[in-house]
Amino acid sequence: MKKSIGLISIGILNLLHASSHIVQFIQSALLVTTSVAHNHENESFIESLLHNPILNIIWALVGIFTLYIGIKDFRHHNSCKH
Repeated sequence: MKKSIGLISIGILNLLHASSHIVQFIQSALLVTTSVAHNHENESFIESLLHNPILNIIWALVGIFTLYIGIKDFRHHNSCKH
């Protein structure tokens, strides 16, 4: 019984982990979209930094990379039989 609860708990944690990859990818895509379509007049330094397309493209690349790792991790754990 304890082993079943442990495996279910690990499965839930893996589901949350995979979900975080997807959320991070969507967040990166939204940041890039906002940085391109945003009106840049009268912004503070922080706002101009957050709306910088180059920085947001870097975040998009990080999002794509983490999505790739998440898919690769899912396929690996899906094929494991232990």
